[in-house]
Amino acid sequence: MTDLVVLGESMVEFSQVEPGLYLQSFAGDVHSVAVYYKRLAAADDRVRLMTAVGFGGASDGLINALEEEHIDTSLVFRHPHRQLGLYMVNTDDAGERSFSYWRDSSAAREVMPLFREATQVAGDGGYSPAGLAPRPDMLFFSGISLAVLTPDSRPAFWELLEKLQDSGTKIVFDPNYRPKLWQSAKETREQYALAFTYADLALPGIEDLEALYGVKDFSGACDLLEPFSIAELVIKDGPNGVYYRGSKERFLEPITAVDKVVDTTAAGDSFNGSYLAFRSQGASPRQAIAQAAKISAVVIQHRGALVDQSHFPDTFSN
Repeated sequence: MTDLVVLGESMVEFSQVEPGLYLQSFAGDVHSVAVYYKRLAAADDRVRLMTAVGFGGASDGLINALEEEHIDTSLVFRHPHRQLGLYMVNTDDAGERSFSYWRDSSAAREVMPLFREATQVAGDGGYSPAGLAPRPDMLFFSGISLAVLTPDSRPAFWELLEKLQDSGTKIVFDPNYRPKLWQSAKETREQYALAFTYADLALPGIEDLEALYGVKDFSGACDLLEPFSIAELVIKDGPNGVYYRGSKERFLEPITAVDKVVDTTAAGDSFNGSYLAFRSQGASPRQAIAQAAKISAVVIQHRGALVDQSHFPDTFSN
């Protein structure tokens, strides 16, 4: 059994069905990673989402939605005053989507103080892996996870990450860069440098690395990340393929282009969750990349981040 903790923010989503009519659901990058991992992993694998919510119908609804996907909610903490972040998706006449966010007062921004309070760490007031007992095999976080944390709570996150890694937890990081969530590119690069330092596996996309570092290809991405001594790199570049670099092999896995892309929401997130799920079941890096790319291809041919499981090929059902 593999135990995965996914840290970040789940949000209320309102997507436009027609002018003036919206469909409410729940979404977010780590939310999608958790769902796709759980759907595709071995039946006894555990996925715990570590986040914070408020009180009331929306927060209760999120917890119910997670439990319907068989995701463990024991690390979903309740904030006494804050609520879930929210965003709206609008579609214009040409089918282009635009997003409006309300997340400044999101409860997820305070997940680290709530974690310490809930787990009652004694002594020096630090953050202990004991609060995540049993120790997870993997912890996944993203650039959005980092950006959402309040700046004064990030040192506590790094403290926890260091202790988890020292105890044997594999740290997985996807940069997933969203400029509007950061005060500056300088701040982002400083925080990402720490993330890459701790990462045992990194899952960057060329698009994010180009926006933040000017990197345009796989070679440039490897050169950028070489100083961090990351054990495994899985570098995504849409239809140009996925590049893998590990201790024993390096290769470029080609990707079959999708003829009709309907919605690219969760393209990378579904790949990440799927890749980790297939690897947890013993697939080789090449096999896991090929299978995860197929899942991502299914996702981008349907609207929304979470595609109904009936659209998946039978071979991908656990």
